[in-house]
Amino acid sequence: MKRNFFLFMLLFFIAVVNAFSQNTHPKNYFDKSGKASIESMSYSFRQESDTAGYFRSYYAVNNKLFFEGRIQSPSAGDENKNLYTGLCTWYYKNGNVKQIRSFNAKGEETGISKYYYESGKIWKEVEFQNGKVAQNSFVEYNEDGTKSKLFEENFDNNLNEWDLYLSDKSSASISAGVFEIISTSKEGTSRYINHTIESDEYTIEAIINIKDIKENDRVGIIYGFKDWQNYNYFAISKKNIFIGSMYEGVKSTEADAMFASSINPLDNNVIKILCSGDKTYFSINGEIQYNSSNHKLFGNNVGFVLGGNTKLKIEKLVVKSIGVSGAKSITNATDQDVKGTGSGIFFGSNGYIITNYHVIENSNKFVVEITQNAVKKNYKAEIVTQDKENDLAILKIKDDQFSNLPPLKYSFKENGQLDVGGTVFTIGYPHALTGMGKDAKFTDGKISAKTGYDGAINSFQSTIPVQPGNSGGPVFNENGQLIGVINASIKNTDNVSYAIKLYKKSY
Repeated sequence: MKRNFFLFMLLFFIAVVNAFSQNTHPKNYFDKSGKASIESMSYSFRQESDTAGYFRSYYAVNNKLFFEGRIQSPSAGDENKNLYTGLCTWYYKNGNVKQIRSFNAKGEETGISKYYYESGKIWKEVEFQNGKVAQNSFVEYNEDGTKSKLFEENFDNNLNEWDLYLSDKSSASISAGVFEIISTSKEGTSRYINHTIESDEYTIEAIINIKDIKENDRVGIIYGFKDWQNYNYFAISKKNIFIGSMYEGVKSTEADAMFASSINPLDNNVIKILCSGDKTYFSINGEIQYNSSNHKLFGNNVGFVLGGNTKLKIEKLVVKSIGVSGAKSITNATDQDVKGTGSGIFFGSNGYIITNYHVIENSNKFVVEITQNAVKKNYKAEIVTQDKENDLAILKIKDDQFSNLPPLKYSFKENGQLDVGGTVFTIGYPHALTGMGKDAKFTDGKISAKTGYDGAINSFQSTIPVQPGNSGGPVFNENGQLIGVINASIKNTDNVSYAIKLYKKSY
C-alpha cells in the first residue's frame, strides 16, 4: 500500500512540474501588418515569457520564432505601437535572423542595427542615436558579398550643412523633414553639398514636390558638380524633362523640354539617375524616360537646381555607390574556417582566459578576438589546462602583439554562497558568425536554483536567456562579482540556463 502511494505522489509531482513549466501567459494574435487579429486568421502571435517584460512572438503557420526581446509597453492592438527596450531580434520563417536592433529606456532605437537577407547573409548596417540615424551614410551588402555605400538625407536636421542663407535672390530652410528652396529671381538658384560617388555604378534619387512651380519653371538634381563650367543636371517641369551637362563652359543638351506623361504636376515625384557604367538612365516615378552614354562626373557635389522665380520642396535624397571596388562581406574570409565560437573572460591582466571545455573540445587552433579602445584585435591562444568533468578550460594568449591588460575591475564572491532570486547577468557573443554579429550582448535574469541540471552541485540554474555562443561567458551578480560561467541551456524552454560555479575560497 505504501509503495502504491509513493508512486502516485511521484507521478503527481512530475505532472505538476510539467504543468507549471508551460507558458500560461495569454497570447495576442496579429495579422501580417501587425494589427490585432483572431487566431484562425493570424500571421503571428505574441506571448510574455516567465521573465517579466521579455516577450517572444511566433509565426502562426509553423510556430517558429518571429521575435524575442523586451517590450516595456506592449500594444494589444498594433505591434507597430510597441515600445521596445534593450536588444531585440526578429526572425524569418526559416529561422534565420532578420533584424537585430537595440533600444534605449525611452524606446528609441540606438546603436548599430543590422538587417539580413532571408539566406542569413548581412544586408545592411545602420547606426542610430536616440531614435534617429546617427550617420547619413551607411553600408548595404549584396548577397554575393560585395557592398554598396548609401548616403540618405531625410532632412530631419542640417548635419550635412546645406546652405540655408537668405539673400535678396533666394532662401532655403529645413523643417519637419522638408528642404524648401525659394528663388526670387529669373536667374534661379541652387543648393548642393559635397558627397563623393565611389564607383562607376551609382544611383541618385530624390523625392521632390512641384505643386508650387509655375508651368514653365524647371527644377531638379544637379550632380557631378565641380563649378558652373562643369556639371550635369536632370530637371523637370510640370510636363517635360531636361537633361544635359556643361563641360569647360560648353553646354551639351540631351533632352530639352521632352514630354513625360509620368510626371505628377500636383504632388511628389521620384526622380532618379541610374548609371550602370556605360549607360545612364533617367526615370520619373519608376518609369525610364531617357538613356544616355554620357556618364562623366566632373566633381563631387550633388544637390538641387531651380530655374526661374519658383519654389521647390524636397523630402529625400539618396545617393548609392554600387559594388564599391575592393569591398568584401562583413564576415572576414578567416571566419569561413572557424569550427565554432564561444565566449570567455580574462581573469588576469597577462592573458589568461576562462571558458568552457566544450567550447575548445577537439580543436587545436584558437583565436581570441577582443576589443581594445574601440578596436577589435585577434590574438593566438593556447590551452593551459582543461577539466572535462566540470566543463572548464583555461587558455592563455600567446601572441607577440598582445600587451598586458589594465587591472580587471571585478572580484570573486567569497565561498560561493548563492541567493535564490538574486539578480544575475551575463555578457557574451551568441551566434557571432551566424546573424547576431560580433558585438557583446547583455542578458540578465534571476538565480532560480542553487544546483544545476539533475541536481549537479558544481553548477546553478538561472533564468538568463542564452543561445549558442554564450557558452564560456561570465555570470555576475548585482554587485559585479563573478560567480559562474555559462555552460548550458535546455532547448524549447523559457529561460532555463546553467552556469558552472566560480568563487574565491577562504581558509
